Amino acid sequence: MKRKLGFIDLRKEIELLADNVGFSWVALRTIDLNTKCTECSKRVGNQYETPPEECKTCFGTGHLYVDKLVRGFRDLSQPGFDFLSELGVVNTKTQVYIIEHDKYPKSTDFILELDLDEKTGQPKIPYKIQRVFKIQDAHPLRGGQPEGHPGRIEFFRCFVEERNFGTAGRK
Repeated sequence: MKRKLGFIDLRKEIELLADNVGFSWVALRTIDLNTKCTECSKRVGNQYETPPEECKTCFGTGHLYVDKLVRGFRDLSQPGFDFLSELGVVNTKTQVYIIEHDKYPKSTDFILELDLDEKTGQPKIPYKIQRVFKIQDAHPLRGGQPEGHPGRIEFFRCFVEERNFGTAGRK
């Protein structure tokens, strides 16, 4: 007979880790493919033209976004992207954002770092974007379960690339 191991609630463990690492409030900007950007449609006129990349509303994607306030933290990670070139070994450091389990980020989304109140750690109102990160890939991280059971999603790991405001929507 196999002995059952005690269940560890990874969400609670992340909360404890957050006290040391420091979660912060960010905005998850998710694309709404059903709604065209009103600013770009005024300027573009023809739906087949490329939206202007300097558009602050849609970051040049041509679609509106919905912003959701989420807790997360950014970490500089290196998941093994080293390769040899004529110049030598190239090492591309990747930035990773960890966000809450109940949000489902996609590669069309952005993470926006907001201006936070130094005393409370809460976003200042009105929201002011400090930095923009384009999500390149997002993976759900699941808790350990018996073999054959995937386990619940504990949080998402998002590989991100920092973008300038003018080029945020470009690939």
